[in-house]
Amino acid sequence: MSTCDDDSRFPATRRPLPAGWRFREHDLWFALHPPGVTLPEQGWKIHVSAADADADTVCDLVVDFCLDRNIAVKFLRSRAAMRLLNNKYADRGSSGKLITMYPVDEDPLAGALPALAELLRGFSGPYILSDLRYEDSPVYVRYGGFRRMTYQGPDGEVMYGIRDPDGQLVPDDRSPVFTLPEWVTVPEVLRASVERYGSGGEEEFPWRIERPLHFSNGGGVYLARDKAADGYVVLSEARPYAGLDRDGADAVARLARERDILERLSGLECVPRLLDYTVIWEHHFLVEEYIEGKSLMEEVFERYPLVGPEPSAETLAAYTRWATDVLARIDHALMSIHARGGALHRPAPRKRHRPPGRARRADRLRDRLRSDRPAASRARHSGIRRAGQPLRPRSRRLHPELPAAVDVPADHSSAGAGPGQAGHPHRGHQRALPGAAGIRDAYGAAVRQSPGPLGEDGPAWMFDTENLDWPAIRDSLVAGITASATPDREDRLFPGDPQQFATGGFTVATGAAGVLWAMHQVGAEVASEHVDWLVAAARRATDPRPGLMDGLHGVAATLESLGRRDDALDMLDRARKLHDGLVVPGVHSGLAGAGLNLLHFAETTGDEGLFTEALDIGERLAAEVVDGESRMFRPEERGGLQYGLTGVASYFLKLHDVTGEVRHLDLAGQALRREIDRGQVLPDGTFQLLENNRYLAYLGTGSGGLALVLSQYLARRDEPDHHSVIDGARRASRSPFIRHPALFMGRAGAIATLHLLGLPEDRPVVRGHVRRLAWHALSYQGHLAFPGNQLLRLSLDLETGSAGVLVALSVAFDQSASIIPVLDLRSPALEMTERK
Repeated sequence: MSTCDDDSRFPATRRPLPAGWRFREHDLWFALHPPGVTLPEQGWKIHVSAADADADTVCDLVVDFCLDRNIAVKFLRSRAAMRLLNNKYADRGSSGKLITMYPVDEDPLAGALPALAELLRGFSGPYILSDLRYEDSPVYVRYGGFRRMTYQGPDGEVMYGIRDPDGQLVPDDRSPVFTLPEWVTVPEVLRASVERYGSGGEEEFPWRIERPLHFSNGGGVYLARDKAADGYVVLSEARPYAGLDRDGADAVARLARERDILERLSGLECVPRLLDYTVIWEHHFLVEEYIEGKSLMEEVFERYPLVGPEPSAETLAAYTRWATDVLARIDHALMSIHARGGALHRPAPRKRHRPPGRARRADRLRDRLRSDRPAASRARHSGIRRAGQPLRPRSRRLHPELPAAVDVPADHSSAGAGPGQAGHPHRGHQRALPGAAGIRDAYGAAVRQSPGPLGEDGPAWMFDTENLDWPAIRDSLVAGITASATPDREDRLFPGDPQQFATGGFTVATGAAGVLWAMHQVGAEVASEHVDWLVAAARRATDPRPGLMDGLHGVAATLESLGRRDDALDMLDRARKLHDGLVVPGVHSGLAGAGLNLLHFAETTGDEGLFTEALDIGERLAAEVVDGESRMFRPEERGGLQYGLTGVASYFLKLHDVTGEVRHLDLAGQALRREIDRGQVLPDGTFQLLENNRYLAYLGTGSGGLALVLSQYLARRDEPDHHSVIDGARRASRSPFIRHPALFMGRAGAIATLHLLGLPEDRPVVRGHVRRLAWHALSYQGHLAFPGNQLLRLSLDLETGSAGVLVALSVAFDQSASIIPVLDLRSPALEMTERK
């Protein structure tokens, strides 16, 4: 079977092997194993890096070396694979590793390193950040696992491990800095390399780093203070041979092009000033003027009126005037750049504006830098693009009146979406923002969109009618989901968030289980082959998680709802065997979610053992809730329904209903009070939860989910002080502008929250939210679909995509009571309304 990298395969993948040698191809790697050699679980690994042009030669040399010395080795199978794992945003800890060698102990390690360094003398490659460099060669070493050993980390994620002297798995640190387990002794052959590591003196580096602004595999961007001139600058770093693009150009080549463009645009007020370009410790640094002030994105989010629950007409008009002025200045800046023969690759709303008087200060700093810096440190690296050759332009929209305009690349043919998608959402904003249409008329050349796939008959227009046709919307969403299915693939069944590839493609949150469960909730037919795919995918998972949303508990609940009881019980048993790894509290991946599923199956099967296990989980959570120093509920940990104390409170409420014990109600109240303490009433009267300096009103991680569980608690024990929290959360959920359509972090969640709270005065708001789904709607093969996280790609999953929207709308149209398996979030007000 051919693959997309056949034409760039390294010759070493096709060479004949000596007798007894075995080969195995796995993912992007080609591994060779010698006869009679048993590898240990862990030890010193040798890595070799290479420049793009030399990779095939280096592979041949090192494979010959390993065959001669009976050393197990693996290497990337092709130049395409090498570029993929060394691209700009590849993992910085593993990037640059073209070849990995596995000496069985320190004796072959000591013999191999000097000989290998001599063999590769004259070759260069990207510095492997996680490793220790041997001499001045492209040879690196790191102590780590030879075999795949995993365990569940504190956030529920699967982590790679190595064994400590007591036999316990501890993290196999793969961060982009060389580290050594404290119990490991440095071999004699590496002592000189360890002493040399990090020995470069600070006096060689002329800047004091204040803070990083951005990291990529090609290098970092830093805010720094110049030691000599004592002024702030921005340093853009480029690592040689790292951060490859599709043509094989590295970060140094791109930085040289950036330098050339900045020189060409010198003197324009809209462009940062180039102050210097220098090479230190093999890394290249471009020194730019630091521009103080707020970015356009920061200004937009501070000013944008539709994020508040009830924006006034004056606020809307003021924002429109400001946006018009900003677009005019952007238009002038772009024309200035074009006049110099340049084209802006990606107008970035996170860039800062230039305040008055800044240019003179930048000139003085540049002069000081260039006069004080030794000539050797100002050496320049030649670029591959001539100064007069413009960068290739790429269209990108900059709309201050719609900061979340769906930006789908024109080549996203699988989604059937193109640049014209932005045209439809603007209709809703024209009604909300007076003068928004005038902005588009005045600056039509900048924001006019070509015709896209969503014409007058497109699916998105289902939301733009007076009477919403729920059956038609439901059928279109289901048809889009069904059309996207790929049962021939093993990694995923439906397109969704990339997180599904880390959790196996079968989970409730981002995998097949959530999609199939959502379709069943709305009465749609679920194909038996899709259920078979779900079962097979969960069974072949090598490191499954036990969680409700990200693991086997969720699969079990889904299969049980689909009538596959035997398969469901099998998945439940597998999940129960993994409970020792449950170290997080929440519904998503932790104890509360597992407990809810155990109670559900205890009720449906009558199995007392399951009920006992559920009580045990309750005791574990109770100890953490009572403990004021609990590590489970630290302020920096994620909160809300999915991950925090809100989900734990929901579980205690369920235990109270099942057992009748007042203690469980007390624990629910204590958990909710601690969660409320993480929130704040904002000046606009909304109540939102605080997470990493962000205020969140979302269903999954914010005050929306808290309001639902708190409403259920207050129905059992009225505490008047808490009613204001629900009112503030409701107010937060009324905001017209919500960036994402998603269930747990978007508009679908606001729809579900307000409907499930069941207050009649919120019904018009719910209808308004449903209509505003048109702002996000896309077309997939003529059917309704939605973009996922960050609006970068279509998603059909429950957490971020179409399945979540489907479930929320099912709730809003009174067709369903649940948004995830085994969790009923209806408030007493809604239950009373439904009974009437």
